[in-house]
Amino acid sequence: MSAGKSELVQHAEHLLRVVRRHPQVRSAELVIAEADECRVAIMFDVEMPFDVKARGLSTTGVRTLEEVEIVIRAGYPWKSPTIYLRQDFPRDLPHLQPSPADALPRPCLVDGSQDEFFSHFALIESGIIGLLEQLASWLANAAVDSLINPAQGWEPALRAGLADTLIVDSEFLEEKTSAEGAWRSYRTYYLRSLGKTGPGAFTFLEAGTELAGLFSKTDMTLFQSQRLSKINGISGTSVMAFITPDPDDDGNPRINRRYLPETVTNLTQLHARAKALGCGRHFREFMETLVKNWGIYQFETAIPIAVIFAARRPFHLIGSVSNLEHLPYLFEIYPRPGRTTLWDEPGEDTVKPTRLLSRATPKLLRKLSPVTSAAPTAMIGAGSVGSKAALHLARAGVPVTAITDTLVLMPHNMARHALVRPSLGSGKAEELATELKVLGQTPAVCFEDAVEQLRSADGRQTLAPENTERVLNSTASLLVREALSIVPKDAFPPRISEIALFGRGDGAFLLQEGTARNPTLADLLTEISAHATTAERNLLFNPEHGLTEVQIGQGCGSLTMPMTDARLSAMTAAATEIFLGREPEQSSGTYAIGHRLAGDPTTHWRAIEVGPFIEVPVEGRNGWQVRLSPSVDRRIREEVALYSHVETGGLLIGTTSARCKTITVVDLLPAPEDSRRTAGLFELGTKGLKKAIKVRHRASGGSLFDVGTWHSHLADMGPSCLDRKTAAQLAGERPPPSVLLIITPNRYHALVHPEV
Repeated sequence: MSAGKSELVQHAEHLLRVVRRHPQVRSAELVIAEADECRVAIMFDVEMPFDVKARGLSTTGVRTLEEVEIVIRAGYPWKSPTIYLRQDFPRDLPHLQPSPADALPRPCLVDGSQDEFFSHFALIESGIIGLLEQLASWLANAAVDSLINPAQGWEPALRAGLADTLIVDSEFLEEKTSAEGAWRSYRTYYLRSLGKTGPGAFTFLEAGTELAGLFSKTDMTLFQSQRLSKINGISGTSVMAFITPDPDDDGNPRINRRYLPETVTNLTQLHARAKALGCGRHFREFMETLVKNWGIYQFETAIPIAVIFAARRPFHLIGSVSNLEHLPYLFEIYPRPGRTTLWDEPGEDTVKPTRLLSRATPKLLRKLSPVTSAAPTAMIGAGSVGSKAALHLARAGVPVTAITDTLVLMPHNMARHALVRPSLGSGKAEELATELKVLGQTPAVCFEDAVEQLRSADGRQTLAPENTERVLNSTASLLVREALSIVPKDAFPPRISEIALFGRGDGAFLLQEGTARNPTLADLLTEISAHATTAERNLLFNPEHGLTEVQIGQGCGSLTMPMTDARLSAMTAAATEIFLGREPEQSSGTYAIGHRLAGDPTTHWRAIEVGPFIEVPVEGRNGWQVRLSPSVDRRIREEVALYSHVETGGLLIGTTSARCKTITVVDLLPAPEDSRRTAGLFELGTKGLKKAIKVRHRASGGSLFDVGTWHSHLADMGPSCLDRKTAAQLAGERPPPSVLLIITPNRYHALVHPEV
């Protein structure tokens, strides 16, 4: 490289040497070598079928030898070279970047950012060759009209690199598309920069779903604006016109089969584009209405107006099931004092194509966050765990139908709550619902106690509105869990799950009930208590990892589980992801439990499916039942099979709930060695029994108890007089109610002493 040359020129000479080595480059020359821009002109040999090659020109207008310019500017090689085609290259092809008719056409060579594509090559030479290979493929496909694959879908006009942005609810506009042709105007909010032209200038518009009163002579709220000094910009309200084409000559919905070059730069060209799309009549009506009703008003600043033409394509768009393409444009009106029309001066009818983005709706978010199930979900609890879980669900496109919480946001909640709010004492449920509206959600809000709501039909409807398929409880409340466990399935149909953290954020679990509410949330938590690993038990039951009183003001304390927001967020996110992966139709219940060890950043999760519990009504105790876990039922039957000629038995381990009227059995203790088994009697021994009960109780963190005994009958007969006497004896020896469970060849029987 010669001394004294600018760095960019040296890069251009290097690029020229690399380009000349490509086998399809017939000639290459550095035609512009300036300090801020260099251009290399090449003749590129396009691959074509032999018959096309012989003619020298394809039916699409691509030549055998194509003139191409490669341009590098300041920032190279941190920025990719830009590749341009000849001025008269056919522009009615897909995968061309939008540009004015007097600008050189520019092909779109890669998915995503060309700068990223170029820079992912470690060597600059490789990046240059990579771009030329993409160009070779693009031109070859353009020559045979295969830049688009009908099976893949119609490629919408490229707009990703444009400076101006229009945000719309695409689903709403699809619903408003008329087969007969029409125009509607919608109130639009905008933000635009002032005092800038060229790079750095921008306009953002967001169209709502509220019709704009263009015909109103009294509504002065339509074109309002305010200066924003911090960004040297302006914001305000305006309109967007959505225009659908007239039917074709046969009266059928018009199909636009041709790509039209994105070269519109003024209103004359915009009218021509509207006519070509079949939208000319309605666009003209919109413009006449705009001038007629708003030309007399005067404002201090230009106002951006958006228009979208709807074009039906011959097949579905890429990544969509719809064949409707939206073509958005932006222009401005200038109703300043002293003006006689909305456009007084030449050049002020500039039109620009804009980027078109979909508003954050559940449908869009589901595309970005594919999940197993997007079943509509109601939230019970909007605290730290519930708020984060709700946002995870909403961002995955899961409809959140309702949020229930009785509490208000307090300053100390800011330690871990998903929302950051001033100390105004607003309700957690209401604030969370407001946050979710930005994500296209419209959840109902309930400030009442969930337990009370579950007792009435209206209350249950409030907790889980119509079409709710799942309920997620995050309250960590025993009362709420039990109330959700006993509410009848036909009265409260949604599938219920629960997320809770323990061990100061080092552990978490997810419960999902079975179909027909069996197993219940309460059943599943009892199962966890019975089958937790040593590490899980330490976090679940060790008081050092539990709740503690934290002073949040003078004379005010909060009973909480200290942990960082990062820890709570990590565990809640993992549990919510598991929740999203569960099929609501799965028949069995499930619990997933995760924990991390001290100093270990990895969280270890395991998921266990739990089948339906065996439900045994308690004789003489209206509404009471014994609930046997599937594993307990299996172990009892295995023991009975082992002692098939004599009665056998053992001790029942589990929990009792007077509120639920349930005795839940999740484990067994074997009969002591001094037990007696005969064909007509089983007598439970006592040797080592009390010690075994205490050991099992301590191992469960004090959560599981001796809840009764079981024994078998060889014949299909119910409780005997001796059994009833034994039940009375059990009642005197153990805290009530202590159950006597009997298994016969065909069924279970359960009884407690009637006076208990």
